[in-house]
Amino acid sequence: MKYDVCVIGGCSLDQTFFQKVDGSYNETPDNISPGGKGANQAVAASKAGAKTVILTRLGKDEIGDKILSNLKNYQVNTTYVEIEDGLENDYTNIYINLKDKDNEMVRFSGAINSFTPAMIDRYKDIILKSKIVVCQLKVPKEVTVSLINLCYENNKILILTPCRPDKLSITDKENIDLIDKISLITCNKKECMTIFGTDDIESCVKKYPNKLIVTLGDKGLIYYNGKRIINMKAIETEVIDTTGAGDTLNGNLSAFLANGMDLEHALRKAMYASSMKLTKSTAQAGMPYLEDLENFIQRKRNKNFLYSEELNYALDIIKDAYDLVKYTTKYQINTKEDNSLVTNADLDIEKYLINKIKEKFPNDSFVTEEYCPDGKISNRCWIIDPIDGTAHFIKKDGLWGIQLAFYDKDDTRFSIIYLPDKKELYYAAQNIGAFLNNNKILPTEPSPLVQSIIEFGGSLYKETDTKKMIFEKLKEKDHLIISNILHINSCCISYTNLVSKKTDGLIVSTSKPWDIIPGEFLCKCCGIPIYYIDSNKKVRLLTNNEDIKNLILSK
Repeated sequence: MKYDVCVIGGCSLDQTFFQKVDGSYNETPDNISPGGKGANQAVAASKAGAKTVILTRLGKDEIGDKILSNLKNYQVNTTYVEIEDGLENDYTNIYINLKDKDNEMVRFSGAINSFTPAMIDRYKDIILKSKIVVCQLKVPKEVTVSLINLCYENNKILILTPCRPDKLSITDKENIDLIDKISLITCNKKECMTIFGTDDIESCVKKYPNKLIVTLGDKGLIYYNGKRIINMKAIETEVIDTTGAGDTLNGNLSAFLANGMDLEHALRKAMYASSMKLTKSTAQAGMPYLEDLENFIQRKRNKNFLYSEELNYALDIIKDAYDLVKYTTKYQINTKEDNSLVTNADLDIEKYLINKIKEKFPNDSFVTEEYCPDGKISNRCWIIDPIDGTAHFIKKDGLWGIQLAFYDKDDTRFSIIYLPDKKELYYAAQNIGAFLNNNKILPTEPSPLVQSIIEFGGSLYKETDTKKMIFEKLKEKDHLIISNILHINSCCISYTNLVSKKTDGLIVSTSKPWDIIPGEFLCKCCGIPIYYIDSNKKVRLLTNNEDIKNLILSK
């Protein structure tokens, strides 16, 4: 079996004491729950959606049983947990102060000291079958060294949290070579200072681009991406308990990297997870599940948006609308006057969206493809396409979506494009930005013409003379100047292809508002301009590639 995340580390029982108003603590703990950095990071990764396995050791007693049961409860694979008679389990007393909810820990180590390098050899196949490996420095150092060497020799991504930073201090010259072999090091400022012997954090991260990530508490985190210092601000939130916040960050980071996310997006999303954990007491129980995290991110990000209530509501109901047809296998298919297709699924989704919006905003108006195609776009108007790409929906090829936009005070304020089969949710909000699955869509460098793909989106048969002229410009004798030409008769796919960099330029001649307004607003929020190709402004080019623009608009 292959795993997304393999965690090698210890488990413990956390005994938490909350400071009282008079400054004292109770003699007995206020809360007892499983913890430990290894277990915490494994639980965080699992709750973030990663298939997670843990390699650890436990004493065979009531505490060990409780720890093991808790890991299983959070869907962490415990097949390779070693349980031994007579081995004392670890436990930690955690004291949460009243002022800033920070914690002071007193640790009592047992099973974690029994780890040996032989474990790394024993579970070599499990480690190498995992996408991401996560470890700490709490186990004996020789165990971590063996793991680092194994991962380095096999090009396996290893994330290390140096919670015993003195073990990695560069005063020991051998540690410099060891650091070079580690894929990612996530540490706090104090740990960084201990390792590198300086408080100049920027100089440290510059020396290790895309490797050294330093958390700065309420100042966020810092790392160097090879071109510039990235300083991510902390997410403001109410702090109840800081226990496990760092483990939440690391567990979520490993899960998102295993899912193919780039480092910057994975870190930002993991920061939201860590922030969400701060609002809950105890470590593992306070760590968010992925679905709850997505909702938390949306509401945090949109909090100051003028239309946050409308946007958050729309993001919820557009997913619910898909559930109406998710398991339907047969459809009633009809042909409209323009020869386009419509199914009962189109009608059901549109009716659902209209009714739900009317419940919440009864005075709003609608322009929609099926029930309100002739409506006038005015203030507080919802523009809805229940299924864009109905023919693709019928064929179940994934090239369809649900899209909507909200218009008020003479401008589009936000839009959403949901591609259920692709598991992609795009949304854009004025002055907030554009996002794909809650990850901000960042600008990228334009591709050379020879590597570029141009798409003709929507109906291919409209404005054919202009499109023939464009095609002639895209070829030189018997070959294309660009890499390729694409056509899909589904506007939601065409616009999302462009903003996600699957294509580099888009030619559109469709003019129906439900087809183009959601996608063009999305492109606008991504900084992609629109150029009119013909004098009657029916054919448009969307691209942020100057070479494509100059080629197509040339006389």
